[in-house]
Amino acid sequence: MTDDMQPRTLPDRLRARIDEAPRRVWTPADFADIGSRAAVDKALQRMVTSGQLRRIERGLYDKPAQNALTGKSTVPDYRAVIDAIARRDQVRWLVDGMTAANTLGLTNAVPAKIEVLVDARLKPITLGNQKIVFKHAAPSRLYWAGRPGMYLVQALHWLHDVMSNDVEEGVVRKTVRRQLADKDTGSALLDDLKSGFSAMPIWMQHILRGPLFDAGEGDQG
Repeated sequence: MTDDMQPRTLPDRLRARIDEAPRRVWTPADFADIGSRAAVDKALQRMVTSGQLRRIERGLYDKPAQNALTGKSTVPDYRAVIDAIARRDQVRWLVDGMTAANTLGLTNAVPAKIEVLVDARLKPITLGNQKIVFKHAAPSRLYWAGRPGMYLVQALHWLHDVMSNDVEEGVVRKTVRRQLADKDTGSALLDDLKSGFSAMPIWMQHILRGPLFDAGEGDQG
């Protein structure tokens, strides 16, 4: 966009930024470079009143979307909500294992409650039929917080008690390989899992060694 085409007013600049990432959840702090907090708050409130934005919770906003079948507003993505809270409150977070496994397609179980470990004390948030509950955790439990490998590691912790044979481990390895092959996120995931490999429990190293290092064991472990 050329200088002549840049939005001039503060509301226009807010809308332009939001339109660049329409699925993101926003906080006033995300627009600190555009205007004062009071001016940003006022502009956001006007956008909520006009229906351009939805206020999810105090200081959290998103661009509402409609379900094509029902015509009703879709529920905000829990990941975007947690990311926004982490930016707003400067916290580190780690999602629970069942939620991580569901996100990666490793289970059909849909948690009614999403538990998030954080290094702060936060109030729960309700998103449609789901509730996000924040649990204060010591820094030692947040090793994978905010890292590319967080979802996979947390999912494996949850699946550890479920996997009962080599076939199920093979299915997990195939999912890992698919994640690593993703052209957008695979490289960062691979580097992160390799860098944190020594911190993983032995059983998790056993599952991931082949996909990460191609040690010749393939999907047999």
